[in-house]
Amino acid sequence: MMILRYLTYLPANLALVLLAYLLSPLLAAISLLTGPKLPGVLQWFSTLDADLDGGVRQGVKGYRSGLSGWRLWWQRTCWICRNPAHGWQSRLLGMPAFGTIIARQWISEDPKQQVYIMQTAAGVRFFCFKRDQPIGGSFYLKLWFGWVNKAYDGRNHHYAFQIGLKRS
Repeated sequence: MMILRYLTYLPANLALVLLAYLLSPLLAAISLLTGPKLPGVLQWFSTLDADLDGGVRQGVKGYRSGLSGWRLWWQRTCWICRNPAHGWQSRLLGMPAFGTIIARQWISEDPKQQVYIMQTAAGVRFFCFKRDQPIGGSFYLKLWFGWVNKAYDGRNHHYAFQIGLKRS
């Protein structure tokens, strides 16, 4: 049932992520007028736990404070693309955090991998799979599937379908 729910949500997730990528320049432009937090439902195209300057506060490499104009627009566009549709993944496709327990957990260091089976207060089970697959040198493939094991916004475990290249 967990896998079936995940696969059912996959097309909506892919559509929302694509829409976030396409709208990111416009959303970043709107933020120059409204501030670093997008208004209303537009916030769902980015992270709910941070505004569009979140990379600065979190110390993400390449994100700088004190920018304005085109540079600020570009940095916010990049932040939306780095975290596309997280709000939608949390509020629309997410699993409720209140009363959720971790039913099972497996963690290994070589390769770095985490698997969680979680259960909502209503008894609905869901999963989280994270793996850092070494691909050579200091590079690895970051794989996240299921629902993130932490509720970053404090309300929901957001839907995750993430494949990315990372450097350690």
